[in-house]
Order: sequence, then C-alpha cells, then structure tokens
Amino acid sequence: MFPGSASRTENAAGNPGEASVRAEIDRVSFRNAENGWTVLRIRNCDDNSTVTATGHFAEIRPGELFQMFGAWANHPTYGRQLKVERSVPLRPSSRAAMERYLGSGLIHGIGPKTAARIVAHFGEDTFKILDDNPGCLMQVKSINKKKAKAIIEAWSAQKAVSDVMMFLSNHGISPTFATRIFKAYGPDAINIVSGNPWKLAEDIDGIGFLNADKIAQRVGIAPNSPHRVRAGILYALGQSEERGHCYATDPQLADILLALLQIDADDIAPLMPEALTDLNKSGHVVTEKNVLIVAPVARNAAGQGGDVGMGDGVESTRETVHYSMDILVAESNVALLVGRMLQRPVTSDGPRIEHWLNRYTEASGTQFSTAQLAAVRAAAASRMFILTGGPGVGKTTTANAIIRLLKAMGKTVALAAPTGRAAQRLSEVAAEKARTIHRLLEWQPGAAGFTRDETNPLACDVVIVDEASMLDIRLADALIRAVPERAQLILIGDVDQLPSVGPGNVLRDLIDSTKVPCARLTEIFRQAATSGIVRSAHAINNGEAPSFTRGGDCEFEEVENGEDLRQRVRDLVSREIPHRMGLDPITDVQVLTPMNRGELGTQQLNLELQELLNPRRNGEPTLTRGGIEFRRRDKVIQNSNNYDLGVFNGDIGTVMQAGVEGGKMIVAYPDGRVVRYEGEHISELRLAYAITVHKSQGSEFPAVVMPVSTQHWIMLQRNLVYTGLTRARRQAVLVGSMKALGHAVRNQSSLKRQTLLIGRLEQALSR
Repeated sequence: MFPGSASRTENAAGNPGEASVRAEIDRVSFRNAENGWTVLRIRNCDDNSTVTATGHFAEIRPGELFQMFGAWANHPTYGRQLKVERSVPLRPSSRAAMERYLGSGLIHGIGPKTAARIVAHFGEDTFKILDDNPGCLMQVKSINKKKAKAIIEAWSAQKAVSDVMMFLSNHGISPTFATRIFKAYGPDAINIVSGNPWKLAEDIDGIGFLNADKIAQRVGIAPNSPHRVRAGILYALGQSEERGHCYATDPQLADILLALLQIDADDIAPLMPEALTDLNKSGHVVTEKNVLIVAPVARNAAGQGGDVGMGDGVESTRETVHYSMDILVAESNVALLVGRMLQRPVTSDGPRIEHWLNRYTEASGTQFSTAQLAAVRAAAASRMFILTGGPGVGKTTTANAIIRLLKAMGKTVALAAPTGRAAQRLSEVAAEKARTIHRLLEWQPGAAGFTRDETNPLACDVVIVDEASMLDIRLADALIRAVPERAQLILIGDVDQLPSVGPGNVLRDLIDSTKVPCARLTEIFRQAATSGIVRSAHAINNGEAPSFTRGGDCEFEEVENGEDLRQRVRDLVSREIPHRMGLDPITDVQVLTPMNRGELGTQQLNLELQELLNPRRNGEPTLTRGGIEFRRRDKVIQNSNNYDLGVFNGDIGTVMQAGVEGGKMIVAYPDGRVVRYEGEHISELRLAYAITVHKSQGSEFPAVVMPVSTQHWIMLQRNLVYTGLTRARRQAVLVGSMKALGHAVRNQSSLKRQTLLIGRLEQALSR
C-alpha cells in the first residue's frame, strides 16, 4: 500500500492504554469491498507471532507494513484478536518484506519471481529506484521496455492510493472514514480535504459538519474560511430540521452560527450574506424575504409568558427566512396539491349513504354517536378529509365504517401507515391489507425515489393513511403527489400526539388551516372509560393531573433517586409485569423514555436490560459496532431510513444471528421481513429494550414502563407523556417524580414548529 510515500518512523506512539503493534500483513482472510471491513492475519514484527486482526482498511495486500493501534479481545470462536481502531501505513524496509510486498499482486506486472529479481538487483534501494528512477527497471533480467512501462504505471497508481491514505491517516481520519473518502474522491481526496474538508459533510454519509470541522483544524484552514461559513449554514439548517422546523429566520441562523463557529460576530457579519448568496445560487438554500410569520402567544395561568395552549392568541411579524431547497419544494407542493384537491368536489348520493349506514349499524350492532355518523358522511363526500381524536373515542370504529362504506360504493381503497408496525396494526383492526407508505409508493433503491408520483399515480379511488401525525413534510409531499386527481385522501391520526420526527407539523397545520374538512371525536365510549390508560391520557391532554389506581392498568410509582428508579424499571420489566400478565419481557414489555443520554436514557437502560434479559452465552457469536454488542435474541430498532434494505426509522425487530459470515447480522421484523445487515448498515441499529417516546410513534405494546424524572426536565411536555401513555395496550406504569409529571402536564408545547404550510395553502386557494 505504500509505494513512493515519504518514509515514516516506525515507533509511532498510540494513545495511553491502547495496544500498539508493528505488523506485516500475512494474509487477507476477508474483506468487504463496500466499507473496507477486513479480517487479516498479521505478523507481529516485535515477537514474530502470527495473530488475527480486524478493522477497516482501504486496499490492502500481503507484505504491507502498518503500525496498528487498537485493543486485544478474545473471540469465543476465533480466539485472540487485535481489534484495530486506527492504523498508520509504514514503508517496508527489509529486503524480505519488500519482496513479499512487490510479489503480493498489488503491482500489476510484478509476480513473486519478478519481485525477487528486482529486490535482488536493487537491494534496499528498491523503493527509491521505483520512486525516482523507474527506468532502471530494464536493468533487471526479463523486464523489457513494455513490461517496465506497465510496472511504472501500476506503481504510480498505487502511489496515489498510498499518498491519500497516508495523508488522511496523518490528519487523524479513522480507517472507516478514510476508506469512504478515497472511494468517493480517489486521487483528488488530498486536494479536496486540504482545500474544503467541509465538502465531506455534503458528500459522505457519517461525516457531518463537526467531524469535517475537526479535520479542517488539523489541516490548518482559517476558522473564518468562507467554505466554513457556508458549511455552517447548511449544518444550522439541518439542526433546525432535526428540531422539526422547516425554516430558520435570519436572527436564528446568525445565533446558531455564532455558537457553532466560535468566531467574532464582526467576522461573521460580512461572510454570512455572501455565503447565503452562494448557497441560493447553487440551489442548496432558498431565502424568502419579508415573509409574514404568524405564531401563538404563550400565556400561562397567571397570564405571563410560558406554556403554549390551544386557544391562545397569535402575533405576526415579518421575517427573512431560509429553507433547504427540498423542504421548500415539499412544503409548496403540499400546499398547492391540497389546494387543488379542495377545489375538486366529490359527487355523493346522500340517501344511499344513509340507507347503507342504517343497514350497517343494524347488522354490526354498533352504536354510533352523532359525531361518528357525521364523520362517516363527511369522509364519503370529501375529496380530502381528516379524522382525529384521542384513545377510546371510537376513531377505529369510525375508520372501519368509512372503509366499508367506500368499498360498498364500489371504490378501491388503499390503506397505509408511516411505519411497519402501524401498517400491521391497521391491517389487524381493519381486516384489510395495509402497507407502509414507502411500500405503497413503491420505493426504488436504485433510482433513489418512489415509482408512484404525479406521472404514475396510485391505481385506486381512495387513499387512507393512519397515524398521520407522523407525516413529515417530505413524506406528505411524496404521498399527495401520488394520489390520482379523481381519488380521495383521508388522513386519520391523533393530532395531540408528538408531531413527526422529520420537519413539519403536517396534520396539525392542515387542521389549523380550517380549510380541510375535519372531524374531531371527543366523546369517550362507556367501555373505554373503564380503562385507566384512557382516562389518564385524556386528563393529561386536558392539562389535568391524572388519578392513578394501584393495581389498575395505569399506575404511577413515586421513586425519586436515579439508581432506585433504574432498579424499579429493571424489576418491572424483567419480573413483575411478565409474571403478573403472562408477557414476554423482551417482546411484550417496552420501556419508553424521553432521552437517549443520562442514567435514565435509552443508552444506559439498554445496557442494563440487555444484561438482565439477554445475557451473553458462552460460545455464541456476537457482533460489536459503535460500542454496542449485539447478541442473538436482542430487540433492536432501525435508527434511520434505509431504502436499499427496505427498513425505516422506528422499525423494531429481533436479532436472529449476530457475527456471522465475517461480520453480518440477520434481523427479523414482525411483518415477515428478514434483513441481512453488514458493514456500515449495522451502525444504523440500536438496542430497543428502551427507546425514546419519539421512536415509539405508530407502535403499540402490550405493556409500557415510562420513567418520568426531573432529569428529563427540558424534554418533559404534555404531548410527550400523552404519546408514551397511549402506546400501552394493556398496562402502563409511570415511574418517577410527581413533580416531573406535573411539569409535563402543564407544559403544553415547549416549542412551536416553524412552518409556512398554512399560509401557502391560503395562497393556493386564493389563486
């Protein structure tokens, strides 16, 4: 790997506590060409022993020399291994090592015999000759002019690889990222990283702005570089999206940049407009000036600024706002297409609908409320319709009646939901096949897009989407574009749950616009009213303190101390709830918590629950990625959308096999999918014994255990606790501080999402 690179000292020091081995590559046992994950046999140059090493490498051949840094581990099947965290390529210095290196097949035109002749002729000067005076190769027996030319070209090409990898290694770039960088840029990598390392954040998954910024510091680029300001703006907009916003205002963008870049405001002031101009020209960002922003005015019980509630006043200002291009396009499309739908009336036969409702009510024995019947009628007569309401108000019963009425009218109905679990649940309650929205729209990995769109719309008369509160603006855009002009669109969801993980607040915006026909069911049915889960959820949603019953289906246990609280969670999940209700502690009992970090976050709870519920078994292979050891039977959650594998953010599955076939993992999902993970895709998985409330959206679990602690103060809000509680089907136990619960109940909304969908819809309807 190292022709022509500058010589390097061979006593490179590692970090304290890590193993450091000067190693020659003996054999490449396995290599994943996609991500560079490699299993090697190496010769320890210090004691001449041969051991196995695993890690990420670019192109690698026997005979290459490295200083490897990592940790020793004992694999249950393969014995002692060096897990390489980083490696520094070294130039082979001995004649034997040079001969092995040249004869490894790395350099086209040089086999073992030719390598032996070259080293025999030039000795320890072999690499110097190849670097500086390669024409001398023709002095070696059997190397003619044609063969010498082929060898020189191959040596030069390999030198480019070596130079890049050495450069990246010297600037602290991990082998994993170095492999991705070289794969993306090839020989141009040095120029790109030296001139604009922030480009890595745009082009390479996993290298965000913060990692690129560290590389820039090592390379020595000035902190007020225009490239850095440009990349900082893109990062700031990305951070704004992660908080659910579709845009950032001028002052917000400036504040984020000041905190992010840590340079003087006077330095940013002239650079920010210039960077925004470039980003607008390149199509990455769209800036809209003098935009009317209408926002609720927060008032608490004392009339002072505080928690935001329904019915509060509004105030309006005019701002300059900045969008990522794709979000602006999505928001504009949704407004335009919804506007067009609302302007196309639906022809319906009122008397026939009434006749069908009377027959259906009699045949099914269902007692519909006046509001439910009105909702069914409105859904059948509307081009677009929204059905919303909390638990126990008959939303599912009403939705089933709508589906059956539409089918009785001779219409073809397509059912969908944002997640696999939600689609599976919709199939069960509706007794009709439902699919995820991605499957409905026929995602094509190779094309990186949906097959179904306005040019190839869905072949149906009605599209019904459940759990519509989970629709972010991008997915809503893709969905609505695929609805045929003649078709109806019905959205069903609980608007009081947490909004989508992605940017936008689509369901609430459409309801608040008052332009889309909407039915909100509020009457709790008698049978549902006996459920403590339902009663407590509605109390919380109304801003009232719920009343819990000891031994009921919804309990609260006061536990203040963090360690005591964790122990109580462990006991409830592993022993008490499974024993009392006959549930499987892994598949049926779900811990929901507001945050990932902290002693009550998902990371800590998952480690403890994994050890308790699924301890390591002797001789059974495991797989470690990103500090997580995955084991067979582990409950795992997909942490991002992976269209190539067909798994999506929030999908929960079970590990069938881990650490097989040189580092693969097989995960089964409840809807029958069996997915083979390998390489970098494994890092998209997390343990799921405990997940955040946000990740639980669209799912239901037989039993839920939810820590509610003052440690989560900043995250506690009404819709978070409400959402977590309504994920429980048979049993919910809240554990923690009544003070923390009271704060959450009072905190209606910590932050209103920044969208302009309502205003754009009004504009679309006024045209």
